[in-house]
Amino acid sequence: MLQLEKLSYYQHLSLTGGQERPIYCCRVLDLRGSRYHVLTRIQDAGLDFTGRTNFLAHHLVFAPEEIRQFASPPILLESWPGWVSAWNTEPTLFENEEWSTLASLPHAAMPAANWQQLTGDAVNGFGLLEARAGLAFHAHDLADAQVLALFAESLELLELRDPRHDFRATAWQYTFTTSLQEQDNPADFRWRCLHSDNPAANRFAGPETRALSEIRTQRVTDEEAMLARGGRQAPRFVVPPQNGNSIVGEAARLCAKAEGMPAPAYQWFTVDRTGKSQQPIAGATAEELLVINPPMGISRYLVRAANSEGEVTSQVITLSVETKAQAASRPTAPPRAGNSGPHVRTPEEIERQRQRLQAEEEQGGKPIRKWPFITLGILFVGLAGGAIALLSNGVKKSPPIAVQPHDANVAQSHLAQASNAEVKPMTPATATGAPKIALAAAPTSSQEPAISFSENLSPLPASWGARKIGNLPVATWASFATNEFTVRGSGANIGPDQDNFFFVQRTATNSVDFTSRLKKADLRNASRHGIMMRESIKADASFGFIGLSQNLIFWAHRDADAMPSQFITVPIVPAPVYLRLVRRTNSISSAYSTDGFHWIWLGTNHITFSQPEYLAGLAVSSGTAPSVEAVFDRLSIKNLKLE
Repeated sequence: MLQLEKLSYYQHLSLTGGQERPIYCCRVLDLRGSRYHVLTRIQDAGLDFTGRTNFLAHHLVFAPEEIRQFASPPILLESWPGWVSAWNTEPTLFENEEWSTLASLPHAAMPAANWQQLTGDAVNGFGLLEARAGLAFHAHDLADAQVLALFAESLELLELRDPRHDFRATAWQYTFTTSLQEQDNPADFRWRCLHSDNPAANRFAGPETRALSEIRTQRVTDEEAMLARGGRQAPRFVVPPQNGNSIVGEAARLCAKAEGMPAPAYQWFTVDRTGKSQQPIAGATAEELLVINPPMGISRYLVRAANSEGEVTSQVITLSVETKAQAASRPTAPPRAGNSGPHVRTPEEIERQRQRLQAEEEQGGKPIRKWPFITLGILFVGLAGGAIALLSNGVKKSPPIAVQPHDANVAQSHLAQASNAEVKPMTPATATGAPKIALAAAPTSSQEPAISFSENLSPLPASWGARKIGNLPVATWASFATNEFTVRGSGANIGPDQDNFFFVQRTATNSVDFTSRLKKADLRNASRHGIMMRESIKADASFGFIGLSQNLIFWAHRDADAMPSQFITVPIVPAPVYLRLVRRTNSISSAYSTDGFHWIWLGTNHITFSQPEYLAGLAVSSGTAPSVEAVFDRLSIKNLKLE
């Protein structure tokens, strides 16, 4: 009680022309040889009947074993409804209070929206974690609620920085005060906020003191950036485990791949015949399970992927183990039967099929068919109104299909099923060099614009076309050669209400994973180069777009026809950069990557298309320039099978 009484003081700034504000503190105290976490809220309580100033101090004290069940200290200080705002009796110890509301408070939301708004990039929330312990920050231009929100977001980011891998407990070690007072012991706080109207600002500010809005991170991994900018995502299998075969005495490998944020942890299990009994396999915590000496006959397995946002469990798969003699005596299965894997077309077969389908299309015959792509003890203490609380069978890639090895959904695709994914291929051009398709400038029209071909120019790959969206002031063209699109486009902008840009596109259906590398970009003022999913060619149609604008990643979307666009910009180095859009029913997620392996997700938005079919392709606008040019390669449009 004596220790808490020492913490109950308040400096009335109004007496010296300053502003009265509540003070929120988080401390760690040693009480009789034991450590406790103390949250304190102190506020002005006006004048009493004698005209003297009063204040109200309310404390919550937690034992170390209690803290993991609660949200972080800034959340409790800001959002707990039990803080006392008025008191007119003696200091009291609360012993029989209702504390369930403490445990019901949610953790801070991700992405780090407050850091994004304050500094322009959510990753700067890591900068507060990197700051030297005891550093003071100016916060006179921020509301107390905003300061607490910034603290809470940084503590959530600890999930990827905590060396103990117990970030919920570690968050309580980051002590702080939202307004340092002259009577405070600065050593009590790791983060110290100063206000210019408080004399403590002159006393405790140093050469390293800077505003919270000026904090920047010095180092950040791709996974950390994804968490800060895109938030958490529950795991989902992008490559589920597949049934396998093996020979007695040979090791067998079973593989799976899940996406999530943070990166999921894996656990493999053995399963009995009924499928009800599951036993975890010691040490089997990776994407791949290596079975050194599998038993003869059929054994069953499943894998679970989990992160802090949730978990997903695969279906039970089988591993069939037989002798060499048994394997040799089995009749050879057709190319697509059994577990022998899908038939791999040779380049000659692919070219013959392409020529036949192209001939059928030119003669007005059957439409081009889709090519399948195989992917695999409670302490209560209180004072002055205070209370202390309780508490796949092989990657099969055909040369004409530009499936990049960097894509984590496609790479290592020895695990995928033909029924789970389908790629609509780009047919390679047969002409030498880069065949071009030209689109002449024309007045704005609600109808699909006419495409005129100049002499000696060849069309784009089968199923691809060029469209102008809105008004294009100058002629535009696109070319294709060796799985690489070159697009020269004009148009004022992909704007809030109306769009004016050049679009090289093809139809897509239902849920699709669309990736491409922007190999080269013309970064003149107000230019846009990127990939888009769009409901129609109308200038005000619903869409999702991610691309490069000068030195910014640019995520724009319109949630319904004629509704204003919404934009998010993220600083990044110029091209080359990998771009990605994933549509699942009525939502589109956007991501980018600097290496093609680690995706940084910018968010998921509800975007409704009225029909199953829509347009997906490459969008370029020039802004104030006559025209700009971009080069795209490593392009993949993959249909997704929803679970």
